[in-house]
Amino acid sequence: MHLCTVKFETKAYFMKFRNLWVLSFVLVSLVSCSSTSDSRSNSSRVSNSDQILATVGRIEITSGELKNRILDRYYGPRALNGLIREALFSAEAERLGLRVRSEEVLSEVDRRLESMLGDTPAERRQAIRELDRRGLSELDLRKELTSEIGQALLIQKVVSARREILEEEALELWRQTWKEPRRRVEHLAFPFGNLREEELNRHGEWVARVGERWRKGFPVDEILQRPPGLRPSFEPRIGDSWLRESDLAGRPLFYRLFEVSRGEVLGPLREDNFGWHLFRVVEEKFPRPYAEVRDSLLAQLRDAPPTDVEVLAVEESLRLRIPVNVSGNAFRNQ
Repeated sequence: MHLCTVKFETKAYFMKFRNLWVLSFVLVSLVSCSSTSDSRSNSSRVSNSDQILATVGRIEITSGELKNRILDRYYGPRALNGLIREALFSAEAERLGLRVRSEEVLSEVDRRLESMLGDTPAERRQAIRELDRRGLSELDLRKELTSEIGQALLIQKVVSARREILEEEALELWRQTWKEPRRRVEHLAFPFGNLREEELNRHGEWVARVGERWRKGFPVDEILQRPPGLRPSFEPRIGDSWLRESDLAGRPLFYRLFEVSRGEVLGPLREDNFGWHLFRVVEEKFPRPYAEVRDSLLAQLRDAPPTDVEVLAVEESLRLRIPVNVSGNAFRNQ
């Protein structure tokens, strides 16, 4: 397995599907929320059930059709179980004296928005244009994320408070982090793909030019603009990761990453049966004794996002203590 496969995700793949995911998420979420608020004021909106929301050719889509679709898809046992889970965790949080501060929610919302809309101004503008095409805005997305993240953080706090962290878990995390030197490395990978032997030199020369421009400080998006004549399938991959010296054991080609200075660009390095690599060392951390970092490691393990298994286990234990009664007629008429 190649280094870039293990350590780095493909930015091109991520960019291809990110906006689609954002839009589908927002559409479903906002529509679901609208159904909740509408149910609270049905008496004042009955006359609007035939309001035309969109037209497709000669077909009209009304608010009544939209509400019926929402009820058909989302009103049922699964949604009810979700509300029951939220109520159980809210009750446990109150018992433990836990709460989610608004600053925590806003910080996580900002982080998610940056991930979903893009890292660069150009990516963000493109994502916002896609939202606008569907009658949505960044504010709509922010509101929905705020609602979802607030509850998720509360569940995380409850799970964290009930965790029992073993000393061996903290030791294992220390071995993976502070036991040996680490470096955060930006990585540009150039797989051979279906290049023919006679095409390798030309493509390799372009990779070398990319490396030179990277050393001069040009932005990655700019240096990866390919000249005419290169194979369309010759698609660079972009990523970054923390690496330990032991991660590179038996791979002398890449061990040079721990020999160059921070900020220096290494490469191009040609890996047999794969392609070329360019690296830039961004940051480095030196070893620290276990006793010195033990408390922070325990806190890191305790505050890690909960797994589905953990959430289900805590929910089951809460159901044993807190009565939950579901009406036998809840969905009989569906």
